[in-house]
Amino acid sequence: MKLLTSLAVALALFGNADAVTVLGKDNFADVVVNGGKNAIVKFYAPWCGHCKALAPTWDELGDSYAASNSVVVGDVDCTVEEDLCGDHEVRGYPTLKYFTPETGEKGESYEGGRDLDDLKAFVEEKLEVKCDPETAEDPESKCSEKERAYVAKMREKTKAERKTALKRLEKMKKKSMTKELKAWVMQRIVILAQM
Repeated sequence: MKLLTSLAVALALFGNADAVTVLGKDNFADVVVNGGKNAIVKFYAPWCGHCKALAPTWDELGDSYAASNSVVVGDVDCTVEEDLCGDHEVRGYPTLKYFTPETGEKGESYEGGRDLDDLKAFVEEKLEVKCDPETAEDPESKCSEKERAYVAKMREKTKAERKTALKRLEKMKKKSMTKELKAWVMQRIVILAQM
């Protein structure tokens, strides 16, 4: 019983590191670039004092978005993944970058505050997909007209037809296209994944 209590206290204090996706050269492209979600990634070194200080907050951020259909929170250990960190022009630790269809595979540096409230506000504003198919018809929903029309169209389809459309979009996202089209492909993937 004491062990369970200690574990519960530790999780409350330090978050659930499993909610943060460990990234490396083997899975970075699949998860961050082609995964169908927006991402915020911490490039770090385990010996770095600032990285250690950020770790509990980062784990809490991961916990907050563990069930998200549109955001992944990730970690790259630059002492293990030197080439990956070099490819992303990491010059200091921790470096935080976010990835969307608009930023492309190189991502953009996150320059905001590093407390949980600032990080969550950024994720909510820039990364979290706002269109929920369940509330798309509500005038107060955050779905655009284009998204509403797509949701209405997909509601008329069978589950099998939606699954086929999702597979087609998953293949399509790997092809070269404009940023605008890539963003629309990713939006549709997230919408279909929720239906």
